[in-house]
Amino acid sequence: MYTLERKMVSLLLLLICAVTLLGAQVPAITLSELRQIATDSRESVMTAHLVYIEESNSNEPPPFNKDTIYYKIHQAQTSRRRKKVDLLLDRAGDRVKMSVTELRDVDKLLKKYHLPPEQKINFPKSRTFLMQGDYDMEISDGNAPNRPMDLGLYVRPGRTAVFRFTSLGIIEERLISDDSSPTFSEINSDGKSLLRIELTTKEQKPLKRTIDCDPSLGYRFRHIQRYSSDGHLIRETIADNYKDVNGIPYPFLHIERSFDKDGKIRRETKYVMEKVRLGVDLSPDDFKVFVPAGTQFMDDVSKVLHTIEKSSYIGIDDALSIGRERLLKR
Repeated sequence: MYTLERKMVSLLLLLICAVTLLGAQVPAITLSELRQIATDSRESVMTAHLVYIEESNSNEPPPFNKDTIYYKIHQAQTSRRRKKVDLLLDRAGDRVKMSVTELRDVDKLLKKYHLPPEQKINFPKSRTFLMQGDYDMEISDGNAPNRPMDLGLYVRPGRTAVFRFTSLGIIEERLISDDSSPTFSEINSDGKSLLRIELTTKEQKPLKRTIDCDPSLGYRFRHIQRYSSDGHLIRETIADNYKDVNGIPYPFLHIERSFDKDGKIRRETKYVMEKVRLGVDLSPDDFKVFVPAGTQFMDDVSKVLHTIEKSSYIGIDDALSIGRERLLKR
């Protein structure tokens, strides 16, 4: 009887294990289904308000001679940067507003890298960027006493890189196109069953990329690695600490790394989200910035440096109008 009971217990344990393993398996999914999930997920979030801490550190050698002041400035600017970013994104309107606050002590930074006080202007405490269409606009506090604020309007599209935050964790459709011929497999990572997608570019020197997706998160990725044609790891992206935001999984930790040929980290940037709001109501007025009278303004339309005479809230359309008016007067 005792032996029979032991056998029944053993069979029951095996059954439980089998059910557990079956439940942990990554469900079968086709390429077209995965691509549709990525498309639907991306389109579900068109506007966002994010607040995050960005930390970055670069080990790349500066493109300056060590005996120049430019070398010291570059080292101070790129070594262990830490800033707070308040970001508004509107994909439908193709608009971005980004306010950046330097979290490092600039005076200590100058002292550490043996830079004179007048170089403080290269480390502004706060800057605000507006991006719309093909234009970027930046206003800086100058970070120097008795100096007017600077406002610049440039033809320099930059919104594409920033828009990744509205789709963070979602696979880019171009990576899982029919041309990429991806292969699927199941892996286990930290006790999680993930879907691994392997992609190899069709080039003379093919590049390999692996994407580890979590089915429980709507196939959002947790890990992406890109390799060179000779098998060296080039880049790595990590999305973690997923939280539910209005029913949408969103990674509150995002890390990007690049590597040299020896496998050492060349550059690392970490984004730690403090506030995430998706699907927010935004208007054109949300994409304007206060410009005080006396601000020095240079734009890519009139190519003339002039002074803002009256304090006002200015958007990119307003700045373009100012440039056109000055151009017509000439």
